[in-house]
Amino acid sequence: MSHRRQIAAILVLAVVVLAPALTAAGIKIKIEFDKMYDFTAMKTYGWHPDGAGEVKLLETLGEDPAEILKRFGPVMEGALQAECAKRGLTPAPAGTKPDVYIHYYILVGPGSESQFRGQFIGGVPPWGLPDFAMTTTALKIYEQGTVVLDFVDVPRMEIVWRGIAQTETQRQRTPQERDKRVRDGVAEMLKKFPPQPKK
Repeated sequence: MSHRRQIAAILVLAVVVLAPALTAAGIKIKIEFDKMYDFTAMKTYGWHPDGAGEVKLLETLGEDPAEILKRFGPVMEGALQAECAKRGLTPAPAGTKPDVYIHYYILVGPGSESQFRGQFIGGVPPWGLPDFAMTTTALKIYEQGTVVLDFVDVPRMEIVWRGIAQTETQRQRTPQERDKRVRDGVAEMLKKFPPQPKK
């Protein structure tokens, strides 16, 4: 199994259960980056040689990943180009290697939320009585969409920045609303990009 296939397999199994650090407009965001990397040296970008993006389905609904990529790929890439331009990042000139490659995964699969009686009470309540048994009182299962966005340092071919955006998918939304959701997710992930060096 190639290194990229191993990464994809790990993402399919693990990314959907990551605990996001931030929440904005119903989109949960998690950011990780190499704190030793000099992001000020990042001037040009290009799409990863293996392709700008990939779609992974964690559930079978008779959908074709290629069709999903065809539908949302241009929206993702347009949003990324716009956000990069705002930060002074430009496409690498033809015939030259960029400073970083950009690559994204679109993951679609089940998500869930649950609440249970006593979840906000400690092991022994302040009044000193034993706690009662924890039983689920509310359970919500829904379809979740996750976008994983990577910036890969070209000389080292290592990921130096990763953003993860998760949200509940709502198929009743219009195509325009879903496109805006994608653009909002990209903008939110890149809100604090590039990371500022610590003083």
